[in-house]
Amino acid sequence: MGKLTYLRPRRGDIRPVLLLLTSHRLDCFLICIRCLERFTDFSRLKHVYVVANALSPEHLAMARRFVSRHDNASLVERGPRGLVPAVHAAQNEILANHLEDVIIKIDEDLFVTPHWLEHLVDGYIDHADRPDVPLVMPLVPVSPPGRHVLNRFLRVSYPSERHMYCGPPIEENWVYHRWMWEKILHENLAEVYLRDAPAKYGYVGYLTINCVIFDGRLMRRVLPFPTTPTAGQPTTDEKAINLALATDHMKVAVLGRSLAHHYSFSKCEDYLRSHVPLEAVWRYMQGIAEAPLAAGRRCRAPVGGATELTLLRAGT
Repeated sequence: MGKLTYLRPRRGDIRPVLLLLTSHRLDCFLICIRCLERFTDFSRLKHVYVVANALSPEHLAMARRFVSRHDNASLVERGPRGLVPAVHAAQNEILANHLEDVIIKIDEDLFVTPHWLEHLVDGYIDHADRPDVPLVMPLVPVSPPGRHVLNRFLRVSYPSERHMYCGPPIEENWVYHRWMWEKILHENLAEVYLRDAPAKYGYVGYLTINCVIFDGRLMRRVLPFPTTPTAGQPTTDEKAINLALATDHMKVAVLGRSLAHHYSFSKCEDYLRSHVPLEAVWRYMQGIAEAPLAAGRRCRAPVGGATELTLLRAGT
């Protein structure tokens, strides 16, 4: 009897649709698009949608400039401010038109690193025939899944600092936010972690939706996202996806060898800005090389016009 062989899609055959959400963090958005443009071959993307939620005039101008630089990009403007109803309605329309495509969704305060797209697509391919793993995400240190995957590394590498990375949930743990970013910026935590050749994947039963790749296996379970509060309570696309994961006993694959950097959760943003300014993060991200940084290597100066650096300093 012949052996059954699954035909896996090739990386070159996957052209994801990129969905980038932006609302009020202009300085984060500037770093986000700079990193995307530096580390992404846009011809590998089928289309790029920038969902602009109630942007200021200056922010909107920056979004339009970004879209104008890429033939396969378009701007979707929606208001009023908030996921419900504006952003969810926009996502419902876009995703309904791409049920047969592979989708990558990222937020404005998520900063990609070299080869992020290749790693994410490879992770998608490795799980494309698994109904129980419909999503893949990079390792994002400032996120609950990222903290989970980093657990052993942190315990081995920083045993005396356990009080800095254990405690309240990451979404409201300002100590962890500051500690992690200071380790990334000043002690090359990301490079040290990757040099240890960690496991290719970690698996968790939940996600934060800062950066994730998925397809129709997920979309058919969760769409449409609600455009009115559910039972009088606010709702998010993240909650809808996590409910589906729990209901159907599914997992999220977290890439162990590809990092992306999320700046902060809202409850910790003001504190983090006062201790780890985005200008320092900007310099770090612009200084990331294609290969791991050598110990002691200085980051290069940021690339970009004076206007953009002024916006970062002002925290607009």
